[in-house]
Amino acid sequence: MQSLTNKSKLERYFTIVKAILFCMPFLCLGYLSLGAGGDKQGILTASPTAAVSFLSAMVQPYTAWLIHLSQKRLADGRTCYAVLNLTALFIAELMMMSTAGIIGLGLVLWKTCRAHSTAPTAAWKTAQKSRLFAEIGGSVLVCLIAGLCLFATLRIAA
Repeated sequence: MQSLTNKSKLERYFTIVKAILFCMPFLCLGYLSLGAGGDKQGILTASPTAAVSFLSAMVQPYTAWLIHLSQKRLADGRTCYAVLNLTALFIAELMMMSTAGIIGLGLVLWKTCRAHSTAPTAAWKTAQKSRLFAEIGGSVLVCLIAGLCLFATLRIAA
């Protein structure tokens, strides 16, 4: 009974994080509309920081879809790949400096590791390296885009 409660809580966390990440572009557009007074394109060209924030917000629905795929991998029994996927997405959220993404994915990753009694290092050791890119390739792409956002943010701050 306890395991069923933990699994349903984990499913609820997955759903909440996916919903929040899916809504991020709309929240960013709303925020830009408030600051620009209706001229969204003007603020994106005038403020590089807003453009980087907009780019990272536009990646979030794809991240939510990858979280959904990780959830399916957990249901299929491919736990090690799901944990590696979530770990790569968490690293990407750290690079994009998305507070909602960091907290949400950190919680989901932690709860997943606890519920399935595994850790990212153990998942790395048990994963077949020949299947790794096929299983977590989407998360690698998000990491590349997040690295671009981090580089742009650091260049803007300098």
